[in-house]
Amino acid sequence: MSAPPSVRPARAEEICDVAQVLTDAFVDEAGLNYWLRQGAAKQRARERFFDRAVKDAVHPERELWLAEAGGETLGAAIWLAPGKKAYDLSPLKQLALTPLMLSIAGLGGMSRGFALAEKLEALHPHGSHAHLVFLGVATAAQGRGVGSAILKHTLAPLDASGTMAFLETTTPRNVALYERHGFVVSGELNVPGLQLWTMTRQPR
Repeated sequence: MSAPPSVRPARAEEICDVAQVLTDAFVDEAGLNYWLRQGAAKQRARERFFDRAVKDAVHPERELWLAEAGGETLGAAIWLAPGKKAYDLSPLKQLALTPLMLSIAGLGGMSRGFALAEKLEALHPHGSHAHLVFLGVATAAQGRGVGSAILKHTLAPLDASGTMAFLETTTPRNVALYERHGFVVSGELNVPGLQLWTMTRQPR
C-alpha cells in the first residue's frame, strides 16, 4: 500500500499548482456549473476562476494547502480563518473583477452567482468558525484517501484551538466523506438546477 500523501501549506510560488488541481477536481461540480459558462468555454472559465480565486478573490488572507506524493500534486484546499468572509470584496475590488466575471459567467451567470452567494451567507453558523471554501482532489487521484488526508491535517489545528468548521458541498458522496470526519449537515439549499448542503463540525 502506498504511503498517505503529505499535506502542507502551499508556498507563494505554488499558487498556480493549487489553481490547477482545483480546476481539475471541480471539472463537473454542480455549484460551479450553476453559474459559470458551459460548453466550449467551460474549461477556460474554470481555469480563470481558480487562477483568481487562489490569488485574492476568495480573500487576500486565505490559507492555501497542498497534498502531494512522489513529487506529484494530488489535492488542494482553501481555508478561511474565523472572521474572514469569502468574497467580501470592496466596491473598488468588485469593479476591478467585473470584466473577469463577465468573461467567465456572462450577465446571467453573474446574477445567479451573486444570488447564490447571498443565500449561502445566510446559512453560515452565527458563532466564530473557520470556512473550508474549496477542497479538491485531482481526477486521477480520487479514491486514494487524499481528501481525508487534507481534512485530518487541516482540522487538527482547529481542534487544538477549539474552533468550529463550516463548509458547503453539492454531492451526497462528499456529505458522507465529511460526516466521517465529524461534520454534520446544518442546512440545505434547493434552487432550480442545484441542491447544496452546508455542514458544520464542532472541535474535538
